[in-house]
Amino acid sequence: MTGSFEAIVTGATGINGVAIINRLLEEPKCSKIHTVSRRLKEKFPSKVKHYSIDLINSNPEQIAETLQKEGVTNITYAFHAAYKEESEESVMCKTNGAMLKNFVLGLEKSNSKTLKRVVLTTGLKYYGLQFGEVRLPMEESDRRVPESFAGSPNFYYVQEDILKEISANKPWDYVIAMPNDICGASQGSYMNHAFTIALYALVCKELDEPFYFPGNEKFYKGFDDISYSRLIADFQVWAAQKPETSNERFNIVNGDVHSWSRTWPKIADYFGVKVPKNQFDNWSSLSNKMTLPTPPPIKLYQEEMGIKDVPNSELINHISLPKWVQQDKVKKAWKQIAEREHLDPKLLDTGTWAFCDFLVGRTYNVISSMTKARELGYHGYYDTFQGFKETFDTLKHGKVIPF
Repeated sequence: MTGSFEAIVTGATGINGVAIINRLLEEPKCSKIHTVSRRLKEKFPSKVKHYSIDLINSNPEQIAETLQKEGVTNITYAFHAAYKEESEESVMCKTNGAMLKNFVLGLEKSNSKTLKRVVLTTGLKYYGLQFGEVRLPMEESDRRVPESFAGSPNFYYVQEDILKEISANKPWDYVIAMPNDICGASQGSYMNHAFTIALYALVCKELDEPFYFPGNEKFYKGFDDISYSRLIADFQVWAAQKPETSNERFNIVNGDVHSWSRTWPKIADYFGVKVPKNQFDNWSSLSNKMTLPTPPPIKLYQEEMGIKDVPNSELINHISLPKWVQQDKVKKAWKQIAEREHLDPKLLDTGTWAFCDFLVGRTYNVISSMTKARELGYHGYYDTFQGFKETFDTLKHGKVIPF
């Protein structure tokens, strides 16, 4: 095949990794897809070859030896979507930094004559969204949030620095894709808010209770950016082959104007539950309010923007999901659903309740610019609710949630 290439994808069991594999399967120029993870849960065509490699505990020499032994010596594009959650950011830096460095150095040793580009997935945490209000829209030229703000390093910075260092004066380069909250599904991987929202809606329906937005009215009526996994993958395959994206990072979000006040009622209709009237009037022991301990990153631009001092941001949850899910009635309701529908009774415990709590509890808008990618010719777009709907449908077909 003229102009054909082989690709390798790490994190092959994750939501982003699976989406990249599926996108590469649609790419006419891609002749073979190699995947790396400790195990593979999805079933793919014979064009996909999987290798069980521990990127944390295998050094570059061992990785290179394994790839050479398996005949993986003709890789043009590498997509690194491997990720490991840790309880502390400093450990996240060490673990995820090591995985990236071990993989890329091992790949370089075994594919030195063919490797052209490494595409890394990070995220909008690059801008310090986890610390509070940021300057909007977020642009790729924005400066890094100093460690003095955060009190800890940012593993996205560590990964970017690793790529800069080891690609210097090499025949290959890199691209960094920065999605926001990822919506998508893969078998056995439920680390995203769409799955958690689905569990919440199903239990509300079982209990015949209203489908409250768990966050606050300000964020509900404000704006948020979501990144659908299919769109992220489409962008990454495009960016891998685009010379002008060399050594650059790009925001990648759906590109629509998303407000939960539009999307939440549509999700309610999908699951057959009701959004209550005056839903933010009734506060209870399930409510939660806290002020983030870190200064908001917008303070970095205070003088430039000509604005007064910005206080620390708040998280306000009308219903705190970690509290909600611990209720006996909720656990009993899910048990009933699981028994009736022949589903996994332990799935309730796998919901990312605290993570989802943070996402919807923010009191500041989340808007990122896609101008940089658009100017280079990428015009991909996805309707946010459509992304949620397709994710819910995938969960249904996978017999994760009931039809």
